[in-house]
Amino acid sequence: MAFIECRQVVKAYKIDRHEIVALRGIDFTMERGEWVAIVGPSGAGKSSLLNLLGGLDRPTAGQLKVDDQDLLALKGRALADYRLRRVGFLWQQTGRNLLGYRSALRNVTLPMTLAGMWPWQRYGRARELLDAVGLSEHIRKKPSALSGGQQQRVALAVALANRPHLLLADEPTGALDRRIAMQVMTLLNELRVKYNLTILMVTHDLDIAGYADRVLTLRDGALGQDLTRDSDDMPSIDDAGRVQLPDAVRRYLNETHRLAVEIRPEGVLLRPETDQADDTLAALQEMLPQDAPPERRGLFGRRKKAKA
Repeated sequence: MAFIECRQVVKAYKIDRHEIVALRGIDFTMERGEWVAIVGPSGAGKSSLLNLLGGLDRPTAGQLKVDDQDLLALKGRALADYRLRRVGFLWQQTGRNLLGYRSALRNVTLPMTLAGMWPWQRYGRARELLDAVGLSEHIRKKPSALSGGQQQRVALAVALANRPHLLLADEPTGALDRRIAMQVMTLLNELRVKYNLTILMVTHDLDIAGYADRVLTLRDGALGQDLTRDSDDMPSIDDAGRVQLPDAVRRYLNETHRLAVEIRPEGVLLRPETDQADDTLAALQEMLPQDAPPERRGLFGRRKKAKA
């Protein structure tokens, strides 16, 4: 049984006399322990989907289950308990994650205080989490005394305080520079393994999405293509921006070839700059996997995942 089930989920908002449809028949599942990234532009409906799965909003139509729990059936105390104990939230803005007047340690203990844990339990758990995110020497500092990356690490510890099985991350690296963002993503993957987390992350950054097991697109409220690359014979891009070509392609191209790069609506095209360019391109296309339509054969960055 899938850990998350979305069946024909629709979400519409009424503004004055107008109805705006944010999600249009969303239909997908996630397995326990899986990390799925949803990419799309601003206004695509990404945050609306997270709000529904986090119990912060209700769908207009459709079915929504998390860990076999029907979210539409939750009300009152049961709904509050779901938000507090079964799901963790990691937001882009640290102001939504942390209270500026509390230390890192007391920020992490707050969700456990609300859950009714004993002081010795919550402080022990908070110290464990802050050590796990590499901030054991900064537990007494307030957010203003921490860097952006450190603040997001504290926020991650807050999100995991009550041992949720599901982590919802909304543009978690949007306010960080590239180097720090990569560090946070690596840490998130390590914690996923350590605490057996299921992660749904939304982002507009394909490079960040590449850390996930599966990548889906969302545009105008509708899920699109699956960008996941499971095969090592697909092109990829490393952290330095270098294109890693499949062995068959590298053997065909000698080091004297120059490649022209063309940006097209369906993806990125690498075209050899030779007199026989057309013949070369045809040969390259024969070497690449043919189990997906042409628009699915674009370049996409992939990274190794931490293993338990």
